Amino acid sequence: MERMTAREDVSYLHPSKRWEYPWALEQAGLRPGDRVLDAGCGGSIFPAYLAAQGMSVAAVDLNPPAGLAAFHGLNYLSIQGNLACLPFAEGVFQAVFCISVIEHFPASGIALAMAELRRVLRPDGRLLLTTDYARDASEEMWHEGPGRSFRVDWNVFDRDSLSRHILNAEGFRIEGGVDLEVDWELVRPAMSRFHGYPYTSVGLTLVRV
Repeated sequence: MERMTAREDVSYLHPSKRWEYPWALEQAGLRPGDRVLDAGCGGSIFPAYLAAQGMSVAAVDLNPPAGLAAFHGLNYLSIQGNLACLPFAEGVFQAVFCISVIEHFPASGIALAMAELRRVLRPDGRLLLTTDYARDASEEMWHEGPGRSFRVDWNVFDRDSLSRHILNAEGFRIEGGVDLEVDWELVRPAMSRFHGYPYTSVGLTLVRV
């Protein structure tokens, strides 16, 4: 993915994705030809990478990047759309990737988005979901980076809200263990140095039932 992004200025690879994407790919267990969805792709290189690995890829975002597939000589479906109303039939994907997206929904809209992500999955299909995870979701948080500082204005999950909105989402079962133990005294300063935010990421594999 780094080599692909280095060839153009359309896509990006966010620092945290350097562990989120490998984790998600390992959990998905995909084979060439599998139908997959990148839900909330943004300007990421990830859907192009999946297509280059032989997957049948669809990517949805409010503002998908133009020309990315063509630049890399790939053929995949890129659609402007909303996760709360996905333009696909029921049960068409073996896997859905939702990487650092769900936290940008208001709390009132998370259940609808999760229901849509479930709807487009095949029975026993996997939703690979990562999201921002903090000690206390009610805390005011700031990004502190070189030359810029701004208040985090999206949802960040803590143990309680993650359980309420994601771990207990209707129609899913969690595959594998869920380890939410974090030494925040170490993680907060380390993550602030790494990408400017005082929180980390958590990854979950949810299987449609």
